[in-house]
Order: sequence, then C-alpha cells, then structure tokens
Amino acid sequence: MAFDFKKEYKEYYMPKAKPEIVTIPKINYIAVRGMGDPNEWVK
Repeated sequence: MAFDFKKEYKEYYMPKAKPEIVTIPKINYIAVRGMGDPNEWVK
C-alpha cells in the first residue's frame, strides 16, 4: 500500500482560511533523473 502524504499530513496540504508560515519537518525521499523519451525503448 502506498503512503498517502496528503492524508497523513493534512495540516501541510489543506489550505487554511488565513495565510500562515509553516515549518515542514525533514523527510527522506528518492529522486530519479533521466533523459529522453521513456517510451522510446518500448516495442
């Protein structure tokens, strides 16, 4: 089951009636970078 950030961290994703400054905790993540068309190798 995938982790649903919007559900777990509602206070960061749901808009407030009044703007405010929030402090986001550190979160580990992975980023994948690449070049070209990902569908090019699909035959």
